[in-house]
Amino acid sequence: MSARPRGAGGSPPAQEAAAALPDSPPKTRHPVSLAVFFGLVGFVPANWLVRVPDVKAQVGASAGDLGLALLCGSLGSLAALTVAARLCERFGTRRVLVVAGFALCALLVLPGLAGSVRALGAALAFFGVAQSTFNIALNSTAVEVATASGNPLMPTLHGIFSVGGLVGAALGGLLADHLSPVVHLGLTALLGLAVTAAAGPALLRTGRATATATKTAGAAGAAAAAAGDGASDADRANAWRRVRWIVLAFGLVAACTAFGEYASNNWAALHLRQDLGATAAVAGYGYATYACAIAGGRFLGSRLIRRLGETAVLSGGFALAAVGVLVASWAGHLPGGGGLPVAFAGYVVLGLGLANVYPVCISRAGALGGPRGVSRISMSASVGILSQGPLIGFVADRRGLPLALSTVAVLAVLAAGVAFSLRGWTRPRTPATGAAPAHAAPTEPTTHTTSATSTERSQP
Repeated sequence: MSARPRGAGGSPPAQEAAAALPDSPPKTRHPVSLAVFFGLVGFVPANWLVRVPDVKAQVGASAGDLGLALLCGSLGSLAALTVAARLCERFGTRRVLVVAGFALCALLVLPGLAGSVRALGAALAFFGVAQSTFNIALNSTAVEVATASGNPLMPTLHGIFSVGGLVGAALGGLLADHLSPVVHLGLTALLGLAVTAAAGPALLRTGRATATATKTAGAAGAAAAAAGDGASDADRANAWRRVRWIVLAFGLVAACTAFGEYASNNWAALHLRQDLGATAAVAGYGYATYACAIAGGRFLGSRLIRRLGETAVLSGGFALAAVGVLVASWAGHLPGGGGLPVAFAGYVVLGLGLANVYPVCISRAGALGGPRGVSRISMSASVGILSQGPLIGFVADRRGLPLALSTVAVLAVLAAGVAFSLRGWTRPRTPATGAAPAHAAPTEPTTHTTSATSTERSQP
């Protein structure tokens, strides 16, 4: 990209950083506790989502009232993004992660206690703040661990998140027939608090080793200098200014993938029923197939990144997604009435294509800008999430749902081009798999600005 600064030798700083790295980056053990927290952040909110209809009836809300209450949760999440990044920079990502984990689980019970629409809106606003803070701290910690280990761990961790959501939704659906919302959410909250209490101390103990290894792995680069001993707010601000436009470009990619993911989440079942004549159960299976494709694709993501590199995963993933969504969207126009299996196959291809885009974007942004980079990716994704509903609904009312869903393909092609232009800032395939030569293989363009702050180094 034109915004990419050049080093003294005319090469991108990513390549200069690679030259300064040791041949074998320091390895740190991937903490099981981090994987547990990724599963938890999928599991806990899923239990609330399956109880939305019951809580709606409990507070006597109309559809419009429920929409406003849910909007309060979204606004709470958005409001917390920047604040969460500042907290991580000041107190360390792991400390914020553990505290936010306790808060997220404890606040889960509030929607079940709500007796009015206003109380529900307030409960969801607080829950949204805790969830957003937890997500920023969790992904920032994951970036630190991935940088220190030298392995692309983020896709696998996000795969665990997807599995946690599927398990939470399935278990919540079973409990919904037997327990009231407040009892169900209260038991889930207690389970989450117990898991946080068990996994939190182990994660805190890994802080010093991971921070030290991360600083060694990213010894070159402007942000690395800002992350050194005695880094001030001005140092971090200067480092952030150098990379913010690159982070913004990754944010555009993340917004496009969030648009595509949530368009499928919200409209797939309706499309299968309305345009392909599927029953409610079959339409539900269609969405489940898509969700499983995303989860499975993420568990393959680390291997694909090591073999192909992140640019190929990003651009190739968007190309697959464009094909998949077009096939799924227009399968109802196939002759002979055989469009339903074709649509299922299209959703599988779409899920596999989008599976690893967001994990790669948030990993790159976190490596460049620390928690600030993670929060900007989350903000960009929120734009994609919030915009897909009105846009697709508007086009569907006038031109039909197949054409409306085809907007996902348009954005996928756009994002593929942006991702390719960012190839100097992404992780290449590794030499162990017969990849590009070392001089063209930046393992980390730069390190994030918080992994070696004084608060992080003071952890046990």
